[in-house]
Amino acid sequence: MGLNIRKLTGHFGAEILDIDLSEPMSDATFAAVSTAFDENSLILFRGQSLTPAQHIAFSSRWGELEHHVLQEYTLPDHPELFVLTNKKKDGKPLGAHKTGWHWHIDNTYMPRPSLGSQLYAREVPPEGGDTWFTSLTAAYDSLPEDLKARIADLKAVHSYAHVYALKYPDREPLSEERKAQVPDLVHPVVRTHPATGRKVLYISEYIIKQFIGMSVEESRELLDELNARATTDDLIYRHQWRVGDLICWDNRATMHFAQPYDDVNYTRLMHTTRVITDVFKGERAA
Repeated sequence: MGLNIRKLTGHFGAEILDIDLSEPMSDATFAAVSTAFDENSLILFRGQSLTPAQHIAFSSRWGELEHHVLQEYTLPDHPELFVLTNKKKDGKPLGAHKTGWHWHIDNTYMPRPSLGSQLYAREVPPEGGDTWFTSLTAAYDSLPEDLKARIADLKAVHSYAHVYALKYPDREPLSEERKAQVPDLVHPVVRTHPATGRKVLYISEYIIKQFIGMSVEESRELLDELNARATTDDLIYRHQWRVGDLICWDNRATMHFAQPYDDVNYTRLMHTTRVITDVFKGERAA
């Protein structure tokens, strides 16, 4: 089946038009959507009106969904839906706030990392709160040959405990039980995408604690260089959210950055699901 598609950038990303995700989708249509996802690394559906159950049902077409380690920020009765918001009820946060306000790939620290994420906008501020995306395929292709050779066999330690302590000092510290759920994992810095066969730069700004065989200082210097090369203006798609937007992105081929907004005067409410995979599985760190 042919889809009505509008490209978002020259490198990646596409808007799929004329599809209502609240309606049943045939296998043929989903196969075309899945192909567009693989080919573009990010697909956008605007103007959707989805219940939590419909959001979960569509996301599940790709595979098994994650139940986030921070269970207190999932939607009651729908543990597959992780809530991102600054809203509170009776002084209690209704979701995670200031999450992902840095360049990252979702869930590289999980024993079974994320194949893709599906983020749905329910409330958005009138300004700010955009999400920036970059293509890690295009980023790898843009690297000079000497740097490609340097990182060809390099491996990195991905650590949730590291990024949690670094980026969320105002939250309650992780319990030993939760740390055990997300042990440090080792991933190659360069991976081959299973659907496209293209090489991707598999980095995540703060989740990477260290490169194997390098000091912390050397690791930070190299990671900063790789991150800077992966996030040049020509590689980035900047998405300005509207209520009803659903974006599905490939965590095997993109990195993203949630932008700040005025969280005192405005509210933002987003629901996200994440499909898990065994394809990019990491190794337990020593």
